[in-house]
Amino acid sequence: MKFSALQILFPHCQEWNQEPRIMSGKPRLTYLNGRGRMEAIRWLLAAAGVEFEEVFFDTEEQYEKLVKGGSLLFQQVPLVEIDGMKMVQTRAILSYIAGKYNLYGKDLKERALIDMYVEGIFDLLQMVLMFPFSPPEEKEKNLESMKEKATRRYFPVFEKALKQHGQDFLVGDKFSWADVQLMQGILEVEEKIPDVLSGFPQLQIAGTRARGNMSGKPILHYCDARGRMESIRWLLAAVGVEFEERLLQTKDDLMKLRKSGTLMFQQVPMVEIDGMKMVQTRAILNYIAAKYNLYGKDLKERALIDMYVEAIIDLNELFMMHEILSGDKKKEQFANIVDKATNRYFPVFEKVLKDHGQDFLVGNQLSRADVQLLEAILMVEEGKPDVLAKFPLLQSFKARISNIPTIKKFLQPGSQRKQPIAEKNIDAVMKIFS
Repeated sequence: MKFSALQILFPHCQEWNQEPRIMSGKPRLTYLNGRGRMEAIRWLLAAAGVEFEEVFFDTEEQYEKLVKGGSLLFQQVPLVEIDGMKMVQTRAILSYIAGKYNLYGKDLKERALIDMYVEGIFDLLQMVLMFPFSPPEEKEKNLESMKEKATRRYFPVFEKALKQHGQDFLVGDKFSWADVQLMQGILEVEEKIPDVLSGFPQLQIAGTRARGNMSGKPILHYCDARGRMESIRWLLAAVGVEFEERLLQTKDDLMKLRKSGTLMFQQVPMVEIDGMKMVQTRAILNYIAAKYNLYGKDLKERALIDMYVEAIIDLNELFMMHEILSGDKKKEQFANIVDKATNRYFPVFEKVLKDHGQDFLVGNQLSRADVQLLEAILMVEEGKPDVLAKFPLLQSFKARISNIPTIKKFLQPGSQRKQPIAEKNIDAVMKIFS
């Protein structure tokens, strides 16, 4: 089916003849099977490492049903279902995603710069968006106009911004929404005018760098065990970020990493993320929590999260020792874990939930503390299923957090969640680090 320019710019869409489905936890994008006004949203989600689902439409009837269902504010798409909202208006959606995934600067001034740059890029992308609908006799003229605006109005601004800023990115010292949209603009213009960057060396470098920032999933280097990597796996899974694992099988695998110079302090876990090769578990967890807005809204909430997480880490340390023990020593260690869990740690979290009166430990949204507490609860329950018998609020907390779609998926068989080390495999794991 062919679409007019108006259908591309203001497409009519709707869910098919079915009731709305329960979302899988991924953002759900409803639009045409084309770029249009949704493409910038796809780019930004991809840059943040967030998987999304797409629903494509191709009839006016599909749109009418969605409008009648009340899902389309202002009767327009793009429509993005995210975090329980049904969002429309492209800029509003992009602003939310940029804010949610820390691509919107560190303060109001940086945000203003990002907004200015993004709006300029949108002006250029509007020309690219309309170009396919140019009458044949006007295509050459419109292409020349696009080149003139790109090379004389827009790209010179960004070339100068990069030179004067003296950083790897347009704003501040880290990747932002502005970098993502500029990369999209560059590539879409290059499709029409391949040599458009020939006079802009800074933009050529920025394009290469941006490709690197968007090049892939986090890569986790560790052995095939829980250990100090498991909380990292949990946190990435909770925010819906796919990751790859490079599992160490032998001592030689670890030595190769050390000799390569990629292991600061010669230790794993090591996580490759956003162009960095990060070590030290707490540092990695802090970065992921901050990047994906699991670290509270202010310094006070962050302090609470840190206190709760550090206590959970104390309990997890006991589990790491428990995993590599055997026989009576293993039983004694687990008895110690249950004692500490039920007399020191779980009573505190039960009281916190009661006093706070919210669904979460800190503030009114999911944080790193919630994710890591659930991880600890489930590990204790593996050996003592009734460990929460005296903690009704923690029972409700466990059910509630376990049912978050991304976490629910991680708890299913076949996920990247690790099981306890089988006793027969303990020696092999220990030899990697001995």
